[in-house]
Amino acid sequence: MTDFPVGTLVWVEVGEGYLLPGKVKAKGKNNNSIIEANGKEHCIAFAQLLQGVKKRDAIPEKGMEDMIKLSQLHEGSMLYNLNLRYKHDLIYTYTGSILIAINPYHLFDIYNVETARAYEGQLLGALPPHIFAIANSAYMHMNANRQNQCVVVSGESGAGKTESTKLILQYLAIINKSTHNLITEKILEATPILESFGNAKTIRNDNSSRFGKYTEVFFDKQGCIEGAKISDYLLEKSRIVFHADEERNYHVFYEMISGLSQEHLDKLGLSAADKYFYLNQGRGISFESKNDSQDFQRLNEAIDFLGIQDTEKDGVFHLLASILHLGNVCFRAKSKEDQFASFKNTEALDVCCNQLQITKERLRVALTHKRTVTRGEEFHTPLLVEQALDARDALAKALYSHLFNWLVMKINSIVYANLPKYSVSIAVLDIFGFEMFQVNSLEQLCINYANEQLQYYFNEYIFHLEQQEYMKEKIDWKTIEVRDNQPCIDLISKFPIGLLHILDDESHFPKSTDESFLDKCHHEHSQNPNYIHPKQKVLVFGIRHYAGNVWYNVEYFLDKNRDVFRNDFVNILQDSKLQFISTIFNQTLTNQPNQTLAGTATRKRMPTVAAKFTQSLNSLIDTMKKCHPFFVRCIKPNEDKSSLNFIEKLVLEQLRYSGMLETIRIRKSGYPIRLDFDSFLSRFHFLARNKEKLREMSPKVGISHILKSVNATGFQIGQSKVFLRETTELILEKTKSIEIQAKCVIIQKFVFYSQL
Repeated sequence: MTDFPVGTLVWVEVGEGYLLPGKVKAKGKNNNSIIEANGKEHCIAFAQLLQGVKKRDAIPEKGMEDMIKLSQLHEGSMLYNLNLRYKHDLIYTYTGSILIAINPYHLFDIYNVETARAYEGQLLGALPPHIFAIANSAYMHMNANRQNQCVVVSGESGAGKTESTKLILQYLAIINKSTHNLITEKILEATPILESFGNAKTIRNDNSSRFGKYTEVFFDKQGCIEGAKISDYLLEKSRIVFHADEERNYHVFYEMISGLSQEHLDKLGLSAADKYFYLNQGRGISFESKNDSQDFQRLNEAIDFLGIQDTEKDGVFHLLASILHLGNVCFRAKSKEDQFASFKNTEALDVCCNQLQITKERLRVALTHKRTVTRGEEFHTPLLVEQALDARDALAKALYSHLFNWLVMKINSIVYANLPKYSVSIAVLDIFGFEMFQVNSLEQLCINYANEQLQYYFNEYIFHLEQQEYMKEKIDWKTIEVRDNQPCIDLISKFPIGLLHILDDESHFPKSTDESFLDKCHHEHSQNPNYIHPKQKVLVFGIRHYAGNVWYNVEYFLDKNRDVFRNDFVNILQDSKLQFISTIFNQTLTNQPNQTLAGTATRKRMPTVAAKFTQSLNSLIDTMKKCHPFFVRCIKPNEDKSSLNFIEKLVLEQLRYSGMLETIRIRKSGYPIRLDFDSFLSRFHFLARNKEKLREMSPKVGISHILKSVNATGFQIGQSKVFLRETTELILEKTKSIEIQAKCVIIQKFVFYSQL
């Protein structure tokens, strides 16, 4: 084609880095074309017209529900389709069985009981894309195959992962077959509790989950919910003592102060939130989208509904109050000559000790001195002001993290008890998205390592295993290449010189420093293509992640990884006269495994943060590998959290690093449904035109006969399995449903006439 007439729909490149949808508006001089794209008119030279402009196929006004149906597949067509749908409040789009969910930043009335019932029992694709459709597919697949399912909800912070997770659990509760719904309601009531204690306002997200959560919901043979289990990962402890400008500490602190009666606040020694150092650093005490007082009432109701005792609830509030008072404990140097720490005043310390029911003198000494025991003799070394502040903050973080651990254990003791061995489950993974800040520390390294592992899991399931099976079964297939992030995972965690292993080793040598850790990283990995060595001598290193390059500042890496909670603090808390405090510190500090990153037990080595996180992450991935997965890719459309504002470059960046273009390609040309011959014949044998001869046919011939009987096209028959496109399975199931209904009518007529 040498030219495009006026009115032709086109794809045009105008310097955005991807093709834009356009339309030829007029013809200019020298065979130039005036093309309107992105709200602007562009004059395209004839030579460029031949090379950089392609004819565009029209798609429906509201876009395509499933992107594998796009006739033209490239980044521009993906963006255009998603944008079209988003403008019509259609936030969900399929890529085969993968759901793309774009955060609308406002509420929709599409999550009620009636909507849930409409999706119940429907095959994926039979109704418009919806988070309920994914939950329903997992439920149907679990019941049909008696196999554990997992739904992996991924995306950046603020993309809507937490809300998607809640909606999946809500759907499972609605369609629950049990007539006894108490356990189901308790599972749902755990959500507001964990949100209050585990979520916080960040710059990017007003309700950001600051911990990872894997929720398993267990079902019996009849599809009734029997219980649930929650596993938590890497609570952000540092938020207890520090939060950035325009951010907040965990919701529960503000909710408690806003929601408790004045009498109860007086009992806890509490006043306004802005009076506490741990709450006022970000200058964002309250914000428009959250009603702390109302949310506290919701939290209180949930705690009561779960049956948490009043003495335990009272203990929780005393502990939370003690943290706030502890944050207001300040130190100063005794004198110019004596720089060791002394207390500026003891009022906050007095109230803190009163809330914890511990001896003031013991805590005073522990905060300003370090206790060591050498050859049976005890020494108390005075601390400098900075060291005393570190001791104070370490105690605050330990108090909160032990409370959070107790809370998860308490919830599990209520919703996960005496489950029979034959239970199957649907799990939902809601884990922190990829993080890249101005200053990134050990927390971000662990979070991004988890995201690398999950991306590998996605790639392995969608690309590698699928294509390996095609080759094994010898079906016609052209390999689709996808970026392999295994080298990046190896850089971080491969034994013995992965970054986390180096960190683990350094953390067990008293004389090691952050600088010595960084030097070893440079020495071992300066030639690694995924490792970025800084040009200047600074305390940072970089990693080329699948989602982009990230620089990590190693200052405090060793201290954070050691996460040492001093024995003198432990002893003080275990001796608390408040039973709740003494109980949780005796519970959580006994029988801790001494585990290193390499996985070998040792008496001398205490488990580090990196070791514990790596171990729990590996266990999680192993569990997920035994499940049939579904994927929900949450997309953040803008940085302003504004409603229906679709920033194409931001969306494209997320689509690129999550591999969605390659995903569409393999789903479009691939065969995600695979059944062994016996399973296929068992499910669809009565669709054969000639049922008599079917028994005489070989499995291959019989399967071919059935597929031809329904005029199916998207399939291939391998050595031992039949491979189907998702649309083909839908045709087979619809035809099967019609056949069954027709036979039921015949049987009903027979019964009716036989009774005359």
